[in-house]
Amino acid sequence: MKYPESPNVYWEKWVDAYSENMENVSETDLDLDDDELDDFDEEELQSFAKPVQTILTPFGILPLTEQTLASTHFKFWVGHSNFKLLDSYYESIEMCAGVESVDILTPYRFRIAIGKLFKDRDVMGSVRDTLVGLVE
Repeated sequence: MKYPESPNVYWEKWVDAYSENMENVSETDLDLDDDELDDFDEEELQSFAKPVQTILTPFGILPLTEQTLASTHFKFWVGHSNFKLLDSYYESIEMCAGVESVDILTPYRFRIAIGKLFKDRDVMGSVRDTLVGLVE
């Protein structure tokens, strides 16, 4: 990778850590035929049920499913800058058309969510131009 000499922002797709977790969860395979199933009563069969993964959120404990993953509802991108991201930059980033949310993760890294009806590259370009304009 060539390092920029002037202020710049590089982008990478945000990876939802929980989506990988969902892929690694395997369903319980009882591998029992009908005759063997008859040997168990209903309560014993319930004990074979697959455990439900959960996640603690500000709204309480929620089951971790495809529908509750943030990555299924938002288009997240991580911006990497070669200049310090100040708290005052939040508002400037949020003002860019298409930006749904902003999280400054470290002094040089931030995450944005882009609205579904916007082109990712257009929004990312606008955010980059806005931030570079603030620094120069």
